[in-house]
Amino acid sequence: MNREETTPEVEIQLSRNLGLLDVTMIGIGGMIGAGIFVLMGSASSVAGSAAIIALSLNGLVALITALSYAELGSAFPAAGSVYIWAREGLPPPAGFFSGWTSWIAATIACSLYAVGFGSFAVFALGPEVAGVIQDSPYWLVQIIAVLIVLTFVFINYFGVETTGKTESWLTAAKVGILAVFVLGGFIAIFGDPGHLDQFVDDFVGQNTSSVFLAMGLTLIAFQGFEIIAQSGEEVKNPKRNIPRAIFISIGVVVLLYVLTFFVFYEYLVDPGLVDPNSPELAMIRAANGIIPVGGSALMLAGGFLATTSALNATVYSSSRVSFAMGRDGTIPHRLGKIHPARRTPSNAILTSGLIIGMMAVLLPIEQIAASASVMFLLLFTLANASVISLRKKRPDLDRGFKVPFVPVVPLIGIVLNVFLAAYIWFLEPLEGDFGPGQIAWYVALTWILIGLVIHYPTGGRREITEIKPAQRVEVLEVLSKGTAKIDKKKYRVMVPIKGPEDMPLVDFGASLAEDRNGELTILSVFDVPKATPLKSVGYGQVSSSIREMGRLERSARKKDIKVHALLKISHDVYEAIIRTIENEDVNLIVLGWTGGVPTRRRIFGTNIDYLVQRAPSDVVVFKFKGMPETLDSILLLAGHEWHASHAAELASSIAKRSEATITVLGVVTDASKRRMDERAVERLSTICRENGVGVDTKVVTSHEYVRTVVAESKKHDLLVMGASAYWPLKKYVFGPIRDDIAARTETPILMLRKVKTS
Repeated sequence: MNREETTPEVEIQLSRNLGLLDVTMIGIGGMIGAGIFVLMGSASSVAGSAAIIALSLNGLVALITALSYAELGSAFPAAGSVYIWAREGLPPPAGFFSGWTSWIAATIACSLYAVGFGSFAVFALGPEVAGVIQDSPYWLVQIIAVLIVLTFVFINYFGVETTGKTESWLTAAKVGILAVFVLGGFIAIFGDPGHLDQFVDDFVGQNTSSVFLAMGLTLIAFQGFEIIAQSGEEVKNPKRNIPRAIFISIGVVVLLYVLTFFVFYEYLVDPGLVDPNSPELAMIRAANGIIPVGGSALMLAGGFLATTSALNATVYSSSRVSFAMGRDGTIPHRLGKIHPARRTPSNAILTSGLIIGMMAVLLPIEQIAASASVMFLLLFTLANASVISLRKKRPDLDRGFKVPFVPVVPLIGIVLNVFLAAYIWFLEPLEGDFGPGQIAWYVALTWILIGLVIHYPTGGRREITEIKPAQRVEVLEVLSKGTAKIDKKKYRVMVPIKGPEDMPLVDFGASLAEDRNGELTILSVFDVPKATPLKSVGYGQVSSSIREMGRLERSARKKDIKVHALLKISHDVYEAIIRTIENEDVNLIVLGWTGGVPTRRRIFGTNIDYLVQRAPSDVVVFKFKGMPETLDSILLLAGHEWHASHAAELASSIAKRSEATITVLGVVTDASKRRMDERAVERLSTICRENGVGVDTKVVTSHEYVRTVVAESKKHDLLVMGASAYWPLKKYVFGPIRDDIAARTETPILMLRKVKTS
């Protein structure tokens, strides 16, 4: 399909809704998962207080690899991360192995979070949440782990979304809980310097080998920056914000990990608080040492927050990698299919969920952690190698950040990652013949072998040898023509549409733009579930919308104005509209309303309520149902606010086009304020006359304001009114009386909220 066969006047954009703060919180949230809540007890048992060195060195190792992620993430802001980079930069089958490794690394990490959640849940079910309880059988932990995995697989499969704001609040809550314990711990240390004695004694007794083992065990707690790269296609200004988010998130997390371990250590090795046979609960139990009353309960809440948010993020991340590989044909194509009704990568999500559940059932928690660390270290090795290769193969890439001293720095990263992965082998078992490190390597080698068996018979060899994806038609490849030139000096009107039924709305918006010698933007937002990559949207999914937008655009051009038809592909319809208003410096947004009875939670409908109260532009809500072809009489409701004055300008514009007359209505409910109400009527009448419109005035005394206005509106073809001073209150949209009038009248209605000062 070539561009000529489509409607080239429609511009296609991905809606980049994640700012620097949003994507930084995603990275921090991904790192503050089960790692710090589950693995600190294991780290202290392996390396004593020297585990603080392991955490610091892991931060350094993560930072070196993060440099590579920052460069390549800014150059390739798309879901898939290392899979895409290795496919572009390294010889086959590196592309396949990177994706395959990334997939299992994310799924194993997810199983760690699930088992952590299960352990916390079993602890919470005990008779004393704040005390030391008898451990329940491990099978109960596994059952709960599987149930929570099924929950988040369901959430992602059906496209149930949490907003970026919700995720940011969850991350802030986790950081806040740890900060409370850090503060409490330092208060205890300052009050009794003897707290440090055991930390110093245990530090001296450790060796380099124990530090390296603790590094391998806890490295999984630092991999969350990979999720930032996976979210690249949704990040605003990715060349700038992806590198910054990666570095800020690592800095915050390393500092928080080191401080938390430092203040907790004395309690982590206290046999009166912590049971050495259940190190995954060490942080929960040790919390009572810092905050004697309610400490365990507070840390338990943090653990639940950490594991659930990390679970959701990693189910999302792992399914995206397998989905991308399935679409490219490097693994079975079924994994690259989008569910026709739910528009989610359902097969990829279900398969990832199956693997996560199996790992949670088959392996103890330390073996899961070691396995995840091995897989991520192998993945990081490929990322560092990709930087070196792509510097030579693709010097033309527009990189928002460059790794310094290439190839020295990425080579150091490769050596460190390979060394740590190999050293994990020597992790000693708590029981049995095989240590967690040995099991981790058996898992890694088994997964690679399974990949080879699945990959080559399905045609993957041909796909990765040619290094180009399977034939498919992506909407951005077909229609994207760059950003349209916007004249921000002109008055700009925007009309978000749902379908062909919004033709009257577009015609109205075009008329307003023409009256002001302005321009019109017709916006349609294609809503994509969060689990689905934005770039996976195919042309066939939006072709009908594109054709309809082309028809609406051609109709609007009859007004002899410049029209910008824009289709945005987004995970959040509301944010896509708000961002478009900001990016195009829109002066006025026109929203269509079908009418209806308000409820306690919504008045004009969820989307209209949200946009009227948050849009950084003037807003008109237009209920055009029942609108006659020819307007003869317009009723303008008087008011004292500037919204009413601008509503008079709007009514005058409509009246001039239709050669209608305007009746300015004033309703006096308090005799002492009659003169003030009359002056408001006079002011609006003057505005209409100055615009060359015929005007009548009517002042009515009534104690039933709403009923009077509704009755008067029946005598006219259109009711126009501005917002009241009470519209900023969340329970109202245009104000309590205006909202009530809108709900009661059957007359077509225009309501204006004025925000722009120019």
